[in-house]
Amino acid sequence: LPQLLIRNGLFPAAPFQPCIVVSVELLAFYRALFERSCDAINALASALHTHYN
Repeated sequence: LPQLLIRNGLFPAAPFQPCIVVSVELLAFYRALFERSCDAINALASALHTHYN
């Protein structure tokens, strides 16, 4: 199952019977924010707030 999820752009939170997945694109977005920000959590929250408002 994890290989199928990854092939479809989702990263499982657990190796066996994952019930939570995260988009690989979201992980890449978070990494880009982390590389450019000292406080990546606040940067992510601000970016999402700006995007959805």
